[in-house]
Amino acid sequence: MKIRLLILCMGATLWLTACNDNAPSSSAVATPTRLTGHVSNDDGPVGQARIEAKDAKGQVAAKTELQGASSTYQLSLPAGTVYPVILTAYPQATPEAPLKAAVASPLAAEQDISPITTIVVDTALSLGGLTEANLAKAAGAAISLRKKSGGGGGGGGATTESFKGDPTKQYGGWH
Repeated sequence: MKIRLLILCMGATLWLTACNDNAPSSSAVATPTRLTGHVSNDDGPVGQARIEAKDAKGQVAAKTELQGASSTYQLSLPAGTVYPVILTAYPQATPEAPLKAAVASPLAAEQDISPITTIVVDTALSLGGLTEANLAKAAGAAISLRKKSGGGGGGGGATTESFKGDPTKQYGGWH
């Protein structure tokens, strides 16, 4: 009887731990994920940059380079990639100022990389990691910060022109 109770308690503990909302939202995917997006900085589109995708374990899952006038990147994350993934773009003109973005789910097919997404990643990491709750808080803070500072796009002022799609789909309105 005591052994059954012990096994039941251990099972309940494991179940509760797995359901913890504060736990990192890491998951591995069995199929490759193709990502595409645009890279921009405060001056506009970035035409030349090296881009790395690191999985939740800190391993480089994919790399690509932007060449020429296009600011659009494409990369494929291999099967088995553990999410969330951090995309880091190192612009050729300013490699000391990398831009970052977080991809929280393999369902995302588009993810822009910009100063706003960099704020989101840095803020979420400072809050304790790339959990869904931290990313949501960080996205709200980033939008507020960019509106107050007059940043956001080439036109200045309070703008969301660098966002695309439905703002509820992924943190901060980009996906």
